[in-house]
Amino acid sequence: MSKMKEIDSIAQGVADYMKELLYDTVEWQISDQPVNGDDFNELHSYVMDKAIEKMAMELPEFRRLNIGNYKQNTNTVG
Repeated sequence: MSKMKEIDSIAQGVADYMKELLYDTVEWQISDQPVNGDDFNELHSYVMDKAIEKMAMELPEFRRLNIGNYKQNTNTVG
């Protein structure tokens, strides 16, 4: 296996794991919202999409291309 294929395989594994983690985290974060059934599923999908969009906007490629309405994250942790 070439080095790039190996790295791509690792990246795919990380992406698969992060998708599962994001799914569970969104479910936990919206659990107190007053929605059920299809409305819950719609909210869950929306929040997942928005979270992925926000992460993508932090990538240098998106900043360089000025895609979307990127705003530098200036929040501090801790």
